[in-house]
Amino acid sequence: MNQQPSITLRAAYVIVLIAAVLPHGRAEAGWLGLVVGGVGLGLVPSIGPAIFVLLGIYRIGSVVRDGRALASPRTGGVARAVRWLGALLLHGGAVTAAVGWIAPPLMQWLAPERTEIGAEFFTELFLYLANGVGLLGLAMFEFGRLLAFERSARQAGPPAPNREQAR
Repeated sequence: MNQQPSITLRAAYVIVLIAAVLPHGRAEAGWLGLVVGGVGLGLVPSIGPAIFVLLGIYRIGSVVRDGRALASPRTGGVARAVRWLGALLLHGGAVTAAVGWIAPPLMQWLAPERTEIGAEFFTELFLYLANGVGLLGLAMFEFGRLLAFERSARQAGPPAPNREQAR
């Protein structure tokens, strides 16, 4: 009945979450982030990001610890399409995050001095812009799971009344 997540999906999910909660994993942690802005939690400068990090660490732990943490009821239609597209974007986001971690030292090794054409600038800019793919995939994947759970609950019928409601 439940759709079990693959190990690659779980790994992509965890990598995207790590890239989201660790400032080092985000392209916006450098000078580019100062120019274009941060994660969008600026309303509460210190509490919002701290809560975001704690929730991310908790979710990473639950996905790593329990292989069924990303499971959801089998469904069709929009829920299935959204979940599938979210999983695809999650994998793309995991690749982008991994490249984002590897690219800076690789660029320093390949071009120890600044290039005339600004290759390091364009590399960082591209990675910054592509970094949102994983978070979009995460949101779509979880939304697809939510739709599947809602459809499953509707098909199960209304909950049985408890004793206090029967009186």
